[in-house]
Amino acid sequence: MGLHANASSTGRLLELIRKGDAARPDPLREPVQPMQSGPGKWNIALLRPLKERRVLGVEWRGRSLYLAESRHGRTGLPVLQGVHAIRIPAGIRPGDDAFSSFLRQQILDFCGPAPDLEVWAALPDEHAEHWHFRIPKVSAKERDDVAFWTARKEREFDERQSVFDCTIGDEIIEKGVPKLPVTATLVMRASLGEVRNIVQRAGFALAGAATRVIASHNLFTTGWLNPATEQFAVLHIDEESTRIDIYSSSQVVLSRMVKTGFASLARALVESTAGTAAPLSDAEARALMLRDNTCILPTPPSQGNTGQPVPMAAAPTDDPAAPVARPVTDIGASIAPAVERLVRQFERTMDHFANTLGYPAVSRMFLSTPGGCLQPLVDEFGRQVGIPCTALNSQRGPATPGAELDLARLPSDCAESHWAVGLSLSNDERTQNCVNTFRERKQARQRERVRLAVAVGSMLVVLCTAVFASIQGAALLSARGERDALRQQLTAYGEITDKARLLADSAKGKALRLAVQSMSRRQVAVAVLSELAAVTPSGMRLSGLRLTQLDPGQLPGAKDAKGRQAQQQAKADAAADAKAMAVVTGVVSGDMLQREAMLADFLYRLERSPMVLSVTVEKKTPETDTANESLQFVATLKLV
Repeated sequence: MGLHANASSTGRLLELIRKGDAARPDPLREPVQPMQSGPGKWNIALLRPLKERRVLGVEWRGRSLYLAESRHGRTGLPVLQGVHAIRIPAGIRPGDDAFSSFLRQQILDFCGPAPDLEVWAALPDEHAEHWHFRIPKVSAKERDDVAFWTARKEREFDERQSVFDCTIGDEIIEKGVPKLPVTATLVMRASLGEVRNIVQRAGFALAGAATRVIASHNLFTTGWLNPATEQFAVLHIDEESTRIDIYSSSQVVLSRMVKTGFASLARALVESTAGTAAPLSDAEARALMLRDNTCILPTPPSQGNTGQPVPMAAAPTDDPAAPVARPVTDIGASIAPAVERLVRQFERTMDHFANTLGYPAVSRMFLSTPGGCLQPLVDEFGRQVGIPCTALNSQRGPATPGAELDLARLPSDCAESHWAVGLSLSNDERTQNCVNTFRERKQARQRERVRLAVAVGSMLVVLCTAVFASIQGAALLSARGERDALRQQLTAYGEITDKARLLADSAKGKALRLAVQSMSRRQVAVAVLSELAAVTPSGMRLSGLRLTQLDPGQLPGAKDAKGRQAQQQAKADAAADAKAMAVVTGVVSGDMLQREAMLADFLYRLERSPMVLSVTVEKKTPETDTANESLQFVATLKLV
């Protein structure tokens, strides 16, 4: 199966799993947004700053604006610094220039001038889609691509109109097979562009954008909220749907959407009062759902409406102009049917989590609704499910005393601050970011690896150069030390030697050498006689000596050297160095063996003499007289 331009997502996924890197998608077909400038654009390990990070979560919903700031150190949990909820003035709508100015002023009042502030904004949930799936266990460098093509297989989407990002959790075992859980987000580019424009017009760079679902995940995946159990569930009840997220060890392993939401609970409350004397309207039911039995409802016009709200539990007064309190209904019993439908779906999800996936049973659940959470709703869920149930907005994590005071001072109609808190806990390593998606983060990591390799290589080159320079410097210092020592030795001799004096001494020595050579040539006869007297044995008598000084042209054999050059090369070389020649005649007495031995010893001693270059016996004749036998010889000596 080839990887071509119009290949299906299934084909690309199979090709990637089978062949690895060779089947990676063509980067030319992947539209990539440019990296945003500003602080915190690459929050990866290679670029993690030494100082702490300041992250601001910004969310606007309805007529309320929520701000939450957290500080992230290199270690430990993020710490909430402050929370602020503001009513948006009438006549200002998100997207207008007036709203951007209003947002800028509120951020500056809340955080002050902060050039290193990272701004994370909430995206509309109605323009986003979330789902959870599994991928096979593959190598780390292939996980992102496998997750992308698996998501592309499950959800056909156009990347020119949508932004895709995902986070991959730790390995899990599903039916005995190791797999990797993936939480994916798909957001419309148009909605992301609107949020980006609002924040940029306010004068801040948008470091990240995530939905409220991802913001709620941050509360647990960062460890900021401690659920006090390994397996727990979070139910996000929205207007028309409910999202069920089941966690195991602070990571989402199962998600499900149910088509029952907050509107169904409100309608159930309205229907429960339909036959009463004072039936509730849908708006009144919603207000009652969000105010936990102390809700203040507007008085009907028939009771002398003054436009002022009255407490539900207020006692009647004698003042005829005073508003009349509305009757309080049994909220838990009224919403029980709608809650029961949600509970059935939740129990099916928990059954799949425990029996199919093989996890321990869920032991705790958290509940979240728009604007807050009614305590009877929490109690009814806990009663029907049979496990402890807690309102999500009532939970607290690490926070400064100022942040605790901010949370305590929040208005009753601004109880959704935990979404902004979740955004302030965001981090590119674990939070899905529609501004800086997994592809941009992967490319940034690759660029940082190249930069790190270049930096390390440059450091190695500089280190090697420094080592070589230090070695050469040490050698230079050693040579200078030796030179100084030699100078000290020369100074100790007491005489100064220069070039002129050395030349004069050399000329003087040469003249002395020539004089010695001239004298030795004149006294060569005496030297030869002395040498012959030293080596002549007692049984030998020398009868004659003839000494001749030679010129180069007078060397024996010089005339016919050309004819006998190949046969007598060694003799000719020796004769070329001779300066004189001596002819010695003599007589050796004794028997035959003694004569030969005595003559051989004599010739051997002559050859070993430093004055003699070579010895040649020209004639050897035995003679016999009446008394003794003798041996006459003639030897030619070549002298130096």
